Amino acid sequence: MARKGLKGKVVVVTGASSGNGRAIALHCADRGAKLVLAARTLEPLLQVQEEVEALGGEAFCAPTDVTERAEVQELVMAAVQRYGRIDAWVNNAGGAFFGSLEASTPALMDWLLRLNVYSVIHGTQSVLPQFRLQGHGHLVNIGSVAGRVAFPYMGFYSATKAFVGAYTQALREEMLAEGLDVKVSLVMPTAVRTPFFDKAPNLSEKRLGAYLAGPVLEATQVGRAVADCLERYRPVVLPYCPAKGLLVLQSLFPALMDRLMPEFRSDRPEGMGTRKAPGSDADERPIPPFVVRGRLTDRAPRRPWLARRRQ
Repeated sequence: MARKGLKGKVVVVTGASSGNGRAIALHCADRGAKLVLAARTLEPLLQVQEEVEALGGEAFCAPTDVTERAEVQELVMAAVQRYGRIDAWVNNAGGAFFGSLEASTPALMDWLLRLNVYSVIHGTQSVLPQFRLQGHGHLVNIGSVAGRVAFPYMGFYSATKAFVGAYTQALREEMLAEGLDVKVSLVMPTAVRTPFFDKAPNLSEKRLGAYLAGPVLEATQVGRAVADCLERYRPVVLPYCPAKGLLVLQSLFPALMDRLMPEFRSDRPEGMGTRKAPGSDADERPIPPFVVRGRLTDRAPRRPWLARRRQ
């Protein structure tokens, strides 16, 4: 039986149309949360809404470009108008491009700054006044292990996630200094098998798509980790626990890590830690979780038509 530790909680998830955002929404819905689903395009949001409702949950869709501050402020107002409050806000929307720092173009760098950095700032600054007004709230920012241990040929992405980590820590300290009941969490996955790797610009190969490298998670693991964090507060969450070892190695033996990390590159199928085929392989291996007969499961249905959606 599904846990209901989030019963009645209002949770806003950005980037909710696929990948980690979809998984976060479904795991929260499975525990009783009411969802506000935000992403740029309505149609995939409606599909996630159907899945939430198939679980017996409640959700509404709010198409939002999180790189535009005014639209994020409208998202806050829409959530409050619908449910009267916001209990948790998950800044999940993000992207990446792959290639050397030297070859990174101003246009791509500006795009990624807006998507990975300013979206977090817009979300945080827009929802905090509501948290203050209602006297509580929980902000969750999706960072990355790459923000602490930089990966070659995705250096600009790593830099944006380093910002998210530092920003989240400083904000948590400010909330504590002010004595506010506003919890602030950072979730740091490793690589996650999502459509992220199907459509990211790859400068090295001059096409779209990149290679999964290093420890690879499924989106459902990230979704479960976020739902767990909302149920029981933790300031920092690593969905892949062994990643703690990478953080320790980086702190204690940086020269060793400099020699090791080139084996984990996502722009080309080179290195012992890189998969040889690009993309998420979602066509052959649908991305969990799945909603089957009103229940959330990580196991792909034997009869795919039983699932509400396959990725």
